[in-house]
Amino acid sequence: MHQHIFSHPTVIPISHPMLIKVRLLDNIDDLLVLASLSNPLFEMIVSQVDGIEATLISRQQAYVSVDFENVQQIADKYDVNRVVGQGVRLYSRMAVAPRICIEQLKKGIEIIIQADGEVYFTVYENMPFELIPLEQDLRLLCEPQVLVMAKTILGQKPSHGESTAALAVHISELEQVRRDIADYMRGESGKIHPGVSTELLKLDHLLQNKRQWLMRTYHQSLERPSLSRASNQASLDVEKLQQKLECYNLLAPSDVTELVNQLSDDDN
Repeated sequence: MHQHIFSHPTVIPISHPMLIKVRLLDNIDDLLVLASLSNPLFEMIVSQVDGIEATLISRQQAYVSVDFENVQQIADKYDVNRVVGQGVRLYSRMAVAPRICIEQLKKGIEIIIQADGEVYFTVYENMPFELIPLEQDLRLLCEPQVLVMAKTILGQKPSHGESTAALAVHISELEQVRRDIADYMRGESGKIHPGVSTELLKLDHLLQNKRQWLMRTYHQSLERPSLSRASNQASLDVEKLQQKLECYNLLAPSDVTELVNQLSDDDN
């Protein structure tokens, strides 16, 4: 079973030059972006063109935001020009370190778009991303359900303040997805596309790394229930109680002290 990776389509009207800003959403784990960089960030198809006015159909990855702003400047040259029925997809450039692409995506990617009988696109200032014409993109745009779920789990970024129970749920979900990956690869042995198989193995490795971090955080939460308290908070409390007892022993009447000692001896 396969599922499209893009969001629902959005209609974008254009009547003058526009600046497209693509940014990584807040609270998105870098592991998800790392696992998804081989896929396009967005897809735009030209629906209508009438002079300087045009209508685009836009779809995007769930972990990015795509915003549009009106601009006055016009680019000196354009990377891709499109007519009705044609479109583009935004990919990270080949041979560029994923770390560089992720950092740039956090800062934002800017693309200038303009209509004039056709629709023109260009990536601003030689970003580590490129626009690929739709008909020249031979990469698959649908993925196995287990692969989609694995990326979803990677994209969940647990808060450092989450409870031990919540961390246990994260670990359980992660373990379930890893089991699903193993079952899928056994069940589809010999029938999986090599690219999908490589992607699943890479995701399983990333999930294993995340599991180690979650397990470490889980055990720390058991030993240290609150980050606002030091890990040796219990011993500090005992020392304070001992100091208080010594003060009571010095200040209390002798008969009270003797009675308390007798009761303690009786308990033992």
